Formats: sequence, structure tokens, C-alpha cells
Amino acid sequence: MGSSSSKVARGATRKYPTRAPGAAVPAAAPRRQPITKTKADPLGGGSKEDAMRADSEEPDFVTGDFSRRLHQMGIADPNPTYSPSSTAASNLGPQQHAGPAFPPSRSNPTLSALEARQRLQQEAEDDFESMGRANSQGRRFLDMRTVVDAIKLRGHGVADKDIEARLRIRPGLLDKLGHQSVLSHVTVPN
Repeated sequence: MGSSSSKVARGATRKYPTRAPGAAVPAAAPRRQPITKTKADPLGGGSKEDAMRADSEEPDFVTGDFSRRLHQMGIADPNPTYSPSSTAASNLGPQQHAGPAFPPSRSNPTLSALEARQRLQQEAEDDFESMGRANSQGRRFLDMRTVVDAIKLRGHGVADKDIEARLRIRPGLLDKLGHQSVLSHVTVPN
């Protein structure tokens, strides 16, 4: 559909500018010449086997002499420089750490959260196990369905004590939800 002139323009190759107008022409970076390996030709006194052995040696192979010299030099010490954000130590001598590098477990927020989660999980399991017993005070941990049912009953004017007895909820737990006007259940028609 459309005119045939637009179809021709669609097939043409587009040319994009290679640099922004008015920008300076970038300077060409010096290029390195690729390193080419030349085969060692045996010169007069060498044998063909010596030349083949020399060609087959790995050029990046670390000799024992090189390894020995590195070992003698030892571990490199960083050259300390002054910088307000530098984390380099001011003394370069060996340091004795008094303790581990991580914070103690009492002040570690991740460990505190995990401990609290484990404690609440144990309390919820104990609450669930004691649910059918006669001396049970009622449930302290509720599922969403029970909360919705309690809010619906509250909306119909049922007293909190009656709701707690009917749903086997610990007395006073519905008071923590606030007054009856704070929470309500709204159904959305499909």
C-alpha cells in the first residue's frame, strides 16, 4: 500500500555521519606491528633434532631459574600513598588481629533477623500444636482467612469476645487490630 516512491526509499542504504558536526577529527592511534615468529634454522653446527626441539618449546614456559628469583624476591609490599579514602595501613609491619574481621553476632542485623525468625517459627509451631488442647489460651498466630473472617464478623456487629471464642483466637488479639472502623472487609464484584 502507499506510493511506490516510499518503497524505493525503504530499499536504499542509509548513510550515517561518522562524527558529530563541528567535532575535531580524532587522532589516529599508533598501531603495533604484529609479532611474527620465525622458525629457527639450524646453522652449521646444530642438528635437525636440536632445531625441532627449539621450535617445540613453549615460549611462555617459566624456567626454574625465573621461579627461583621470584621466590627470593618474596611478597611485594604496597607503596603507601596518602589519600583520605585510602584503606592501606599506615604501618607496614605484621599485624595481629584481636578477633575475626566480621561484626559480633549481637550487633549483626542479619543474624538478629534470622534468630527472630527462628524464634517466631518455634512459637507458631507450639501455638499450632496446642490448638486442640483443653487448656489452650487460643491462637496467637493467625492465617489470612481467619483474619478476614474475624473482620467480616466484626462488620456484622458481633462482639470481639464472641469472635475470639468462635474462631479460637487468644483473648485481646482483635483489640490489637484497632477499632472496628479502622479495618473493614470490602468485596469487589467480578
